[in-house]
Amino acid sequence: MLSVSQICDRGHDVIFKKYGCEIRRTNSGKLVAVGTRTSKNLYTLIETSNGSCLLGKEDEDWLWHKRLGHISFNNLVKICSKGAIRDIPSIKKPPSSICSSCQKGKLTRSTFKTKEYYSSKPLELVHTDLCGPMRTQSLNGDRYFMLCIDDYSRMTWILLLKHKLEALEKFETFKNLAKNQIGRRIKCLRLDRGGEFISDNFNEFCHKYGIRR
Repeated sequence: MLSVSQICDRGHDVIFKKYGCEIRRTNSGKLVAVGTRTSKNLYTLIETSNGSCLLGKEDEDWLWHKRLGHISFNNLVKICSKGAIRDIPSIKKPPSSICSSCQKGKLTRSTFKTKEYYSSKPLELVHTDLCGPMRTQSLNGDRYFMLCIDDYSRMTWILLLKHKLEALEKFETFKNLAKNQIGRRIKCLRLDRGGEFISDNFNEFCHKYGIRR
């Protein structure tokens, strides 16, 4: 349904004739869209000035499918047979009743794999990753950040870095912070084998403090 008053407010003229209608720009007279008059005395837009097809040329079965919120054709046929909607035409299920919008609306994400290990205490397993460089740096000139998530509590820490080379220094700061605040040590570290996490210095650090990866 289109509001004629709003079309006019947007700088267009709507001209109704015996067999159809036109929408033209008020200032230039350029044709924007044309419509036709149906047997039920309704004016329906057919196409725009660039030739794009509108609902006026669409099959009536599909039109009612969309009007009723993409209802299934089985239910649409039942509605017609019971006369639940006044003046609805006779709807038949088309041979190919596949609607692209319905397909997209019913898509679901694939489920993640079942978790094989569950930590029983804080800092028993910590997930970490490093992201960057970011296009916009922080007020202190940081362009990277390290994310640390405790598997048990889902507590999350974010550590800012200016360069990737600071990864070991920041992780050591996080380890000391966690130990001081929680009173527990990091048992295992889960990462994606990024270069900053498998360097000789990082390996020696984890070996020194008994952090398994």
